[in-house]
Amino acid sequence: MKDKHKKFIPLFILLGIGIAFLVGWVVQLLWNATITPIFNSNPITYWQGIMILLLFKILFSSNYKVYKEQHKKIHHQQPEFIRKNFEEENDEDLSSDSS
Repeated sequence: MKDKHKKFIPLFILLGIGIAFLVGWVVQLLWNATITPIFNSNPITYWQGIMILLLFKILFSSNYKVYKEQHKKIHHQQPEFIRKNFEEENDEDLSSDSS
């Protein structure tokens, strides 16, 4: 890593922590503004907002890239005999066209 980039590491760490606190605060405000009046419940604290955010991240985050690769392997793979016969037909067509 270059020396000029090393001086920004503490700044990025502090920026990440600041964004995490800001997002937790926004979740708390939005929850208290919408869910509390609708369901007549108690307002949540900041740390409960952070825990709700973490819970939603765990529940709704998807590993789409892995799923997509597994889906391709299982559902879009042609059987060997189809690939083999298709290639042979193409080779025969090409050789008959050139004659």
